Amino acid sequence: MRRAKRGGGGAALTIGNGYNTVDSMPLSHRRLAAGIVLLLFLAACSEKLSKQTGLTDADLLARGQQKFALKKYDAAVEHFQVLLERFPASPLAARAQLLLAESRMENKDNIEAEAAFDDFLRLYPASDNVPYALYRKGELLARQAGDAARDQTKTLDALKAFAQLQEKDPNGPYAARAAERVRELRARLAAHEERVVSHYLKRRNYERAEARARRALGDYPDTKETPRLMSLLAEALARGGKKAEAAEVRKSLSEKFPEGGAKAR
Repeated sequence: MRRAKRGGGGAALTIGNGYNTVDSMPLSHRRLAAGIVLLLFLAACSEKLSKQTGLTDADLLARGQQKFALKKYDAAVEHFQVLLERFPASPLAARAQLLLAESRMENKDNIEAEAAFDDFLRLYPASDNVPYALYRKGELLARQAGDAARDQTKTLDALKAFAQLQEKDPNGPYAARAAERVRELRARLAAHEERVVSHYLKRRNYERAEARARRALGDYPDTKETPRLMSLLAEALARGGKKAEAAEVRKSLSEKFPEGGAKAR
């Protein structure tokens, strides 16, 4: 028996004697049925693991790590969660909690991953892996903010995580990476502020544009956006009737950025 193509969403079955019969189930229905079967299979597998007895904490950790290495993050999460539920006082629990957070992060379960990292930091504050966990949490938060056009709350949260890392382990292997990420994220925040100031200028709200530009220059004075922010501040002052102050800002801009200052204006 073989399947032959047939129009209209159904399919024809060709039997050995050459006669055809029509499979009346539409293709969409067959796909839905296959999806239901898959979900039931996964649920059965999940139930099977949760009901398995005799598995040690080491068994669950090893199996979870294998799943993680194969990028089967849902399965890895399941193994680490079962370990933590069955063996909360295990010496492997801290490792499992951190791997749970990593698995959630790799699976792009951002909310669950953040919660898992927070649980690790709360439950195991003396762990040698705290700096690493803070670094990974910072990366998780930073990637959620995206480009400078979006809300930057997560970027600010990421900066806090990196600052905690630098405070706890200033000479550790992740401190230098955190410092570099802080520079990048501060530049992202400055670029966001530049967009906000430009928005106020377009709406002729010169007072707010001035205030926002001054604050941005105070918070992020050492980024590539600095010349542009100074130029926008000068524009806000000039258009707001503060010609003398605008001239002073432009003079300072030319002195600090003799090449870039002209372009920024």
